[in-house]
Amino acid sequence: MNSNYLYAVGLSLLMLVGCSKKTTPSVSASVEPEVINKVKVVNTDYAYFSAKGKVQSENSGLSANITLRMKKGEVIWASVQKFGAEVARLKLTPDSVYIVNRLQNEALVGSYELLSRRYNVDVDFNTLQEVLIGNFVPVGKQELINENGPVQHVRQVRGRLQIDQIVDTTRYKLKRVEVRNLANKDLMTVDYQEFEVLEGKPFAKSLLLTIQQPEGNRDKSNIVVVKHNQVSTSDTSLDFPFSVPSNYERK
Repeated sequence: MNSNYLYAVGLSLLMLVGCSKKTTPSVSASVEPEVINKVKVVNTDYAYFSAKGKVQSENSGLSANITLRMKKGEVIWASVQKFGAEVARLKLTPDSVYIVNRLQNEALVGSYELLSRRYNVDVDFNTLQEVLIGNFVPVGKQELINENGPVQHVRQVRGRLQIDQIVDTTRYKLKRVEVRNLANKDLMTVDYQEFEVLEGKPFAKSLLLTIQQPEGNRDKSNIVVVKHNQVSTSDTSLDFPFSVPSNYERK
């Protein structure tokens, strides 16, 4: 597992964390939507989350198990396991990013600004937590609200990022998010799929992430899929253990 592979794992986890209470195999939900900036949505309420699932990357050939834990507003934590052993661990706080690669004795420790400079990734913690779980995010000034048939389309511009959120009006859930970097034309999309009902509300148990980065006249793309199979929430505090061994090389 080289540094690029490590980063692919970390980025996948950054954009694809999602957990919930127990779900039932149905796509119907009777809950009434709330109105957020004229958009009708059903957002998932959460405090603590834990989940187990699988992540697969089309480009890198990554196929691994993931254990995920979250505390709203404070921590995103994940452990990647392959062949029964942990190969990587991730911890995000509102101001810091930590990733450990146990196969190569490497660690990435830094800020979101570091990620932005090194990898052209513009993220902030609070927005991440909402997007990752499939919640509509009312961020900044809404440039466009367009209701066309079974969807509502909301466009927001924040700095150099153009964020498009597509809400499915048949279940009032976020169906797709597109984040475009207006400076370098990088495009990331997240598609929410395989909806089931949790606590009376629709919830996507499968997420599809596509990243496109222009290189000359061609686009370099990566596709990552995450599917959850065990999900739960609790008001009881969870542990988020993380440490970097002293002999690890810091990237």
